[in-house]
Amino acid sequence: MNRNDRKTLRNPVATAAPSESELAAAQALGERELTALHAPSERFRDSFLEGAREFDAEGQLDSTYATSLGYELDSLGTNFHTFVWDLANLGNCSRLLESGYQDRIFWLLDGDEYIGQTSIRPELGTPYLITYGGHIGYSIRPGRRRQGYGTRILALALEKCAETMDCVLVTCDADNLPSRRIIEANGGDYESSLVMDAAIRRAEGRGADEDVSKLRYWIDLSGLRRHGL
Repeated sequence: MNRNDRKTLRNPVATAAPSESELAAAQALGERELTALHAPSERFRDSFLEGAREFDAEGQLDSTYATSLGYELDSLGTNFHTFVWDLANLGNCSRLLESGYQDRIFWLLDGDEYIGQTSIRPELGTPYLITYGGHIGYSIRPGRRRQGYGTRILALALEKCAETMDCVLVTCDADNLPSRRIIEANGGDYESSLVMDAAIRRAEGRGADEDVSKLRYWIDLSGLRRHGL
């Protein structure tokens, strides 16, 4: 598809309007200045491990990339220095040659508290990323959801992307209403909906028999670039 034609498509699902509580949380968060993206660091070990335990309790430890890097909850604590190094290594230029893309990891911190993680992939160097994954992924620890942090982490990730990119592809599952709201609140321009096959659903932790689509949005970064963000 020619991206110049994407605005002619109609979104088959209604725009996910935020609830009053979500609007209030986003407004309150917007008034706070301490939330920022940081490179993973041993400085935030204790708070990160608290968040990792929350993810693990809901079966989503890999939202921290721990599982895919070969760690379990216990080994994270004993090998945290190596884990932080492994995360940094995902963004190395050598990975671009080996895997076709870099994965730059940032943690969202509110003061010194670990809130969540975003991953920025400037190069959509695999069929999965081009089709389903997109340029940006993000996750908020369970205990800090519905407090405006999701909208904040994507906004900060977009600022990072605007340093070198003109637009980004961001995706979410069609049944993930909070992510839809986050993307749309950050200027997401709906492009299309793609059905995920069984293999992709399993890879994303969904049931192989679940009938779910991936929604694709583009976000124009030219405004951020003009303002030097």
